Amino acid sequence: MENYVEESPLCKFRTRMMGGSPFINYGIVLNGETPTDLLTPNLNMITWIIKELNITKDSHILEIGSGRGGYILSIAEQTGCTFVGTDILPSFVDEANDNAKKRNLDSKGYFIQASFQNSAEKVGIDNGFSHIICVGSLLYGHGEIDKCLSNIADIADDKTAILLWDMNRRKDWTECKKFERHMKVKYLISQSEMLESCIRNNLVVNKMIDVTKDMLPCLKILRDAALEEDPTSEIITFPYVYDAFNEGEVVYPVWELSKAANRTES
Repeated sequence: MENYVEESPLCKFRTRMMGGSPFINYGIVLNGETPTDLLTPNLNMITWIIKELNITKDSHILEIGSGRGGYILSIAEQTGCTFVGTDILPSFVDEANDNAKKRNLDSKGYFIQASFQNSAEKVGIDNGFSHIICVGSLLYGHGEIDKCLSNIADIADDKTAILLWDMNRRKDWTECKKFERHMKVKYLISQSEMLESCIRNNLVVNKMIDVTKDMLPCLKILRDAALEEDPTSEIITFPYVYDAFNEGEVVYPVWELSKAANRTES
């Protein structure tokens, strides 16, 4: 996966479109504005998360799949919260810790290497996190969604607010091959599969917000730019991904969960 993230034409193209920022998501629009870049929509995601979860200086947050640290560092910068970030890629963990130092946030938190599937072991289960968030990277664990959610549930306590910003399919996976090629994922779960996995892992779904319509104007920027590039390149799959979202084959939901009262650590 590291070669994909750092060397793939898709990722280099998206990084260029992000203006070299550490963000990796499409972002969202607020108040119906028309985006002209992808940095502002990603900053909108941060604003939205802080408000939705009521994050304050007293919050202690775990971000799973934190990448280069763009989201949790910005949240900490704006709120004064403390944090721990995890990512499977050692190069991203090193870069995130460097970014924390550069932004004078290393006293607020740190980043460690861990996957979704071993996060409870690496992070520990008695950290008193007020929030656990995952912004756009859970899809890389969809093939083992039960193991991913079980680890999240083990880390959480009954007061932890969990926010998973995800992608879910509405078509059979066998019909999503171009989407699979673009996202480099082994499997994309449906919303019903997500609900079923939450039940199996004693997680309560408090809210599910579909923000697809607020993301589409941002993805359109990537689609239009990709159409102007080499049509034989991998990036030509961006128009297909735009169509998949626009036609309702794939959705962009935010899942807000909590740990069921009868959940015990596995």
